Amino acid sequence: MNTESILTFEDVSKVYMKGGRKIKALENVSFSLKHGTLNLISGPSGAGKTTLIYLAGLIKEPSNGKIMVKGINTNNLNDNERANLIRDEIGFIFRRFNLLPNLNVLENVMLPMIIRDVGKAKELLEMVGIKEWDRFPRDLSFEEEQKIALARSLVNDPSLILALEPTGELDHEQTTNFIKTLHKISGITLLMTSDNEPLRKFFKRTYQLENGKLKSI
Repeated sequence: MNTESILTFEDVSKVYMKGGRKIKALENVSFSLKHGTLNLISGPSGAGKTTLIYLAGLIKEPSNGKIMVKGINTNNLNDNERANLIRDEIGFIFRRFNLLPNLNVLENVMLPMIIRDVGKAKELLEMVGIKEWDRFPRDLSFEEEQKIALARSLVNDPSLILALEPTGELDHEQTTNFIKTLHKISGITLLMTSDNEPLRKFFKRTYQLENGKLKSI
């Protein structure tokens, strides 16, 4: 069994300046995600969940502390190295699905592909339950859009999937179906945020984030 740590935070803090005041979005956050695990961070709006995902995805840099992706200290990367690590190792799913309206389902999924592979894109769509590849975003339900966003996040075989409130636009049944789909995907390491506490039962490990501080539940 692969027990490699895919993502590690070591005493990570993030401070913003607002109106001349320091705002602590995250304070001394530490955790480690193992390969092939589904992990949930819950907490109220404003707790720091978005900041944490942006840091994990290397979109933002910490004010203090260390972030490791597959053993690589990301604090030491230049811009090109950081961009390559994001491209090669990290997939993203957001609450708003960010599908391009002028591209059909298949084209949206293939958009971030490093190596163009139509067959692989179709296989991923079938895996998440989407069989009509020539439709456009305007013809899709919220649930279908999120499944397509999930397929798109997997096209480059990332080590880590980061999902920021991905079920926020879904009802209870659609949310349950989406989580069940995640469980069917072999070997993914997922870090997902949600303020929907009943989702905890679906995850290997859960955390609570409040006022920038993280604790394991």
